[in-house]
Amino acid sequence: RLRPFLLHLSSQPGGIDFEDILPIAAGIEMVQLSTLIIDDVLDRSPLRNNRPSVFAKRGLEEAISIGTAISSEGLSLIARSFSVNSGLKNGLPIIKLMTETMSNVYMGQILDLRMEGDTSVAESHYLEMISRTTACFIQAPLVSGAMLWDASDEVIRTIKNVGYSLGMAYQIRDDVIDVIGDPECMGKPVGGDLRQCKMRLPTIQALFELSGAKKEWFNGLLRKRRISGEALDEAINTILETNSIQYCITKTKEYCEQALDSINHLPRELANFKRQIGDVANIISNFDN
Repeated sequence: RLRPFLLHLSSQPGGIDFEDILPIAAGIEMVQLSTLIIDDVLDRSPLRNNRPSVFAKRGLEEAISIGTAISSEGLSLIARSFSVNSGLKNGLPIIKLMTETMSNVYMGQILDLRMEGDTSVAESHYLEMISRTTACFIQAPLVSGAMLWDASDEVIRTIKNVGYSLGMAYQIRDDVIDVIGDPECMGKPVGGDLRQCKMRLPTIQALFELSGAKKEWFNGLLRKRRISGEALDEAINTILETNSIQYCITKTKEYCEQALDSINHLPRELANFKRQIGDVANIISNFDN
């Protein structure tokens, strides 16, 4: 429920009661959930948050239909909210933003699929992909909340920058946790992305640092497009033998610093919002727990 929370944060400066925009928050969360259902179909993922995924329970055809239906209902819920609450601003622009966000996510997922097992993928390609799949869906609720009270163009631009930086940090952090995290906390096995040979930053950076026979072995393993068993354990250990994880942690913190720098450009009357976003940035950048 991160995205409804972000909508709540950015709507508060306009004096908007969260109860009045709860259907919009729910609609945004439904749209997000729909992309996760489709993502599990694309990845053939059996688990989501330590429970059987919709794909695992209902099969390919039903999962696609369910994901599509949930996204449609989410957008309808957002649209209906504006029709019954005339005090909310920018209904059509917000709906347009959400549909553009969905399009971005699916284009990003296509990029992600094309990158699987492609050891020529550079960090810049990865950053472009996550800017679509994750960053834009952190941006959208933050920007939407500010649009609800008709914030100035300058404030909207700044919040958009904040959302981008937080979204990039959020995904890089998630990719780090996929390698070093606790399966019980993650709700999925360690190395899930690596198992599918997804070109995430820890893998990309490890390949950059490796040389000789070890690099050749890792390249060949990734090109197989599926890794399991002892090979997966060895692949994780290979990443951990490099400076890749620390590099990614530093990158996460850099994006969080960018977000903190951006919020400093917001006007003084948004002090509470700035403090709350600062708290979010600090949580994302903290790898101690």
